Amino acid sequence: MKKLLIVLAMLLSMPAFADDLEEYVKLLKTDLKAQARDIISKGMMTFTDEEAKRFWPIYESYMTDREKFLEARVAVIKAYVDDYNTMTDEKAQGLLDRRFEQLKLRNKLDEKYRPQFATALSPRRLVRFYQIQHELEVLMELRAISQIPKMKWWQGE
Repeated sequence: MKKLLIVLAMLLSMPAFADDLEEYVKLLKTDLKAQARDIISKGMMTFTDEEAKRFWPIYESYMTDREKFLEARVAVIKAYVDDYNTMTDEKAQGLLDRRFEQLKLRNKLDEKYRPQFATALSPRRLVRFYQIQHELEVLMELRAISQIPKMKWWQGE
């Protein structure tokens, strides 16, 4: 938990999102990703050698697939930023549709990997892993949404 608070502080101290989208993407893909494995290891506390042997290859595959989801998420955010001042109802609807489609795909990713993780971990340890993973994902999402200006809903501004 202490490590997660440190990561949160790091995320909240980064430069404004709209100012540097590429830096944000780099941080998501490298810094937090590099720390995620360490955070999960410490959060799981007592991985046995057998659990680690089964778990980490699945996790690496999961993270590779998850990166595709992250790239799609960043593409929607970038489209929003690019069209922010020229947003139309049609563009807004398209962005919303893309976001909800991504959420469906994200759920499918977990449906794909949950049985695989279940071969490596007991049900209670699997829940613990998903709790830790969810905390990391919430931190990343918080960073994104806290820096994105809200949609203009009125005409002329």
